[in-house]
Amino acid sequence: MRKLLAFFIMVSILAGSACTQKSKTLEETKARIQQESAEVRNVIEAYNADLCRWYASGDIDSVVTVFAEDALQSPPNAPAIEGREAMRGFWKQAVTWGKWNFSLKTVSVIANGPIAIELGKYAVQFTAGPEAPPGIKAHDSGDYVCYWRLEEDGKWRIVYDMPSSDQPCE
Repeated sequence: MRKLLAFFIMVSILAGSACTQKSKTLEETKARIQQESAEVRNVIEAYNADLCRWYASGDIDSVVTVFAEDALQSPPNAPAIEGREAMRGFWKQAVTWGKWNFSLKTVSVIANGPIAIELGKYAVQFTAGPEAPPGIKAHDSGDYVCYWRLEEDGKWRIVYDMPSSDQPCE
């Protein structure tokens, strides 16, 4: 009976130790993710400032460097744009229609290793020029989700850009 009791005590001690170790590992993982997220958020916010400036100046060649080769941009109420070169073509044409002023505000970033998810808010003000096609909204705003990936060259790039307009369709 004593041997059985000793066995159960030993198993209890080992199980408790494993739980403590798991708890410690989970806490360490959460702390690491929190630290990574803060570091990546700084990178993303710097990219977002650049993107706003580049869209406004029509520097689309710089804009597309923030996107992965296999990126997908899904503008509100429009077909998705697949791939960096398709984005370059779309936006090079779009900047001939008028002036695009974006505002991007990062709300949160969760990063873990080579991936990060950004949640944010956007606003865009479009000032139409003579080449603008009819029906483009002068103003839009809403939320967005971006999936970022750390690329082999050490740069973070957007893989999926998914805005969701909070404006009614016209």
